[in-house]
Amino acid sequence: MLCAAALLFWGGYQLTRSAVAVARSSAKQHSQRHTHPAPPRSGSRSPNIWAVDARYGVMELLGGDGSPVGFDRRLAEWGGINGPHWWQSALAVLALVDYMEKTDSHSQAIQNVLLDTYRRGVRVPGGFVAQFRPGSTKKYYFINQYLDDTVWWGLAWLGASEYELYYRQNVGLAAKFLKVAEEDAIYAGHKRRCGGIIWELGSPAGTITNAEYVALTAELAQYRRTSATFHNPGLALRWLADARRTLGWLQHAGLVNLRTATVKDRLAAQGCHTVLGGPLAYTEGETADALVQMGSALNNPAYYRVAARFLRYVLHPGHGFLSHGVLLEHCEANHECNGDFNRYDITAFKGIFVQAVADWTAATGSQHFLPFLRRQGEAVIHRALVSGRPSGRCTSAHSCQFGFSWTLPYSQTPGPERLVTVGTQESAIVPLIALAP
Repeated sequence: MLCAAALLFWGGYQLTRSAVAVARSSAKQHSQRHTHPAPPRSGSRSPNIWAVDARYGVMELLGGDGSPVGFDRRLAEWGGINGPHWWQSALAVLALVDYMEKTDSHSQAIQNVLLDTYRRGVRVPGGFVAQFRPGSTKKYYFINQYLDDTVWWGLAWLGASEYELYYRQNVGLAAKFLKVAEEDAIYAGHKRRCGGIIWELGSPAGTITNAEYVALTAELAQYRRTSATFHNPGLALRWLADARRTLGWLQHAGLVNLRTATVKDRLAAQGCHTVLGGPLAYTEGETADALVQMGSALNNPAYYRVAARFLRYVLHPGHGFLSHGVLLEHCEANHECNGDFNRYDITAFKGIFVQAVADWTAATGSQHFLPFLRRQGEAVIHRALVSGRPSGRCTSAHSCQFGFSWTLPYSQTPGPERLVTVGTQESAIVPLIALAP
């Protein structure tokens, strides 16, 4: 648990995903709203340029033209030449929602993608289950046998619900999307082993699923508490209790250490006391995001300070997650990513960590991590662009596809790591969206 002194430190209301949605939607009504603009930096790109790059990157994510990173309207998910990417499709939905909120967009093209995804996935005909949801025995609410996948979809539809309520004022869609988010949370919350939520049916519990679940239930608690439309104090308390219970379990099981800001990957298959795997950038990031959401749900900035420890752990030069300040996976350093059985999953990991940094920044109003965000954005534009344009910017959707590596120009990336997937695309646009005005 957080130490008693930290829990006793209660502060004013801070902004995170739900609250940011409210604040952004009312910004036009509050022209005197206090802001904290990033200080100008010599040679840096203007905020408007980041917005242009983010827009073109999102356009490419929408697809419709056979793009390897685009939305597949036949399956109503993302996949391209590498086959469907189920859980990364949830991250793509999150990225689209974040973009629309950040830019106050009412894009019908994005709305159509959200609706197509929802209609095809909320109820799946039996013949499509195996193809549409890997390993799924469920035909509803975006649930499959992988609990981390299920919770990613819960987070995606919660974000979509907030967008529909606060930006488009479509209460009907907001209610439908919220229903999916809560059903996913209920399903995952009942699949526990050794006290923690399992990663896959029949598997041990792991850090990523439980960290996601803390973030989801803490956000649901905040939404149910602060939304006038969906206000339900009883449900808010229930979700908050689930979030606290799961965060406490992560610490008790030894998977998360709040003092050292380190995580392990999972419990062993046998027994409940052996932990396996070391820190990964995305598990460190999602743990930080869980703490950010807890801080907002409890109006307690002590959680933000603890979350920052996990972000700083990844940013420490001695921990092997950076090359000249730019994120890279451990397998990239040795050019071994091709042999990893999670080869296509890895493409989404950088975006998960950067999103955690962006959420912390929004929640606290602090500029502490802005230099890091800028460096990732610059790396994405100058190195990850598949087109390799010397101008270092997108000029159209087709010139705005991004590869896996952020540390080497795409043309110099070793062949096996020259991946272009929905994971590489949505990861790359996360810092661009974060830096847009």
